[in-house]
Amino acid sequence: MTAATTAPQATGHMSGVRPSVLLLSSNSRRRYAEDVLKALALPRGAIIQFRYETDYVAGALQQAIANGSAVGRRCLVAFLADRESPETGPFVVPVRFATVVATACVADMATFRLRVDDYANLEDFPLTEADIRAKGGWFVDRLAEANGGRWYPATTRFPDLHLHERPGDDPGAWLGVARRLARHPTYRTSYFVRTEEPLLGRGRGRTGTLDAEGRLHLSDGDSVRMRVSFYSDGYTPAPKRLVCATDGTFLKIASDDSYDVASRYDTVEFWLRPEMLRFDALARVGITLAADTRAGPEPGGGSLTTSAGFPVVVRRSRSRLLTRVSAGAAGAVLVALPAVLGPGVELPLRVLCAVCGAALLAVANIVISHAR
Repeated sequence: MTAATTAPQATGHMSGVRPSVLLLSSNSRRRYAEDVLKALALPRGAIIQFRYETDYVAGALQQAIANGSAVGRRCLVAFLADRESPETGPFVVPVRFATVVATACVADMATFRLRVDDYANLEDFPLTEADIRAKGGWFVDRLAEANGGRWYPATTRFPDLHLHERPGDDPGAWLGVARRLARHPTYRTSYFVRTEEPLLGRGRGRTGTLDAEGRLHLSDGDSVRMRVSFYSDGYTPAPKRLVCATDGTFLKIASDDSYDVASRYDTVEFWLRPEMLRFDALARVGITLAADTRAGPEPGGGSLTTSAGFPVVVRRSRSRLLTRVSAGAAGAVLVALPAVLGPGVELPLRVLCAVCGAALLAVANIVISHAR
């Protein structure tokens, strides 16, 4: 994370590649604070979007957006608060690595679409609020120096935080980020969420890796399991709910769709199933952890909502369609065969053909036609 104006154009998984883009979020608005929770909650490969006024985007990064070289760069998403507070000092916590997949400048806004990757490994990063703020003061000073004395929350020039990451979907790294964020008043009573990559099929299943667009691809015969963990630095008695939601048409919940949060940490599993389709469809699954509004609004950081989701492409199973058509055709032939053979064939054989044909038709229209 040294100051740089160029970046390796790596593609795919870039674990270990030093980030060349820094994107900061803050607590100046509720949405910015919730963007940090979202970045922490999304499963690996999901897409998140950050927007900045161009006045807050460094010139070198604006140039990279214009010539397209920003796409493919590795990025560090971090939280920075109280930058101008003389009483407390700046508070900075690295959150997650990501890859820039698309950029755009529209009017006076710059947009970054990011595919999230590893969590920042903060084993060697300060843990107490005082030490984090001391690190934050150093970071803000070096950041200004690297950018000619200007303040840019989106830049290619920033100091090295010496993050020695462990590649992979590491729950320990996620917990380390959450514990440090909880040292700031913004998140002191917040719940942090981690969504694992979906699992497909029965038993242990296989990991449902999201594609380059952040989409999960399913066949209409797949089953999906999603494991969601949450953590809070301190228990709060105010009611909260963890909810899994889908479009309800092409992708449905096959388990309880909500969980009443009554502890500081836990792991919940949601089951999903696609509907049988006559065409391919685009659905969406979302994970939300929020204060239970039925009990009234909750003040402070406890009112922040974690909302993370990704699109799901449900494809009609071609193999299932072929099997159904083949079984149906064979059944129809067997049902019609006794009439074709005529009375010259023995009755038991004609009855056997009709029964087998009816059984194949039942399998094609009842068993194969319904999702497993």
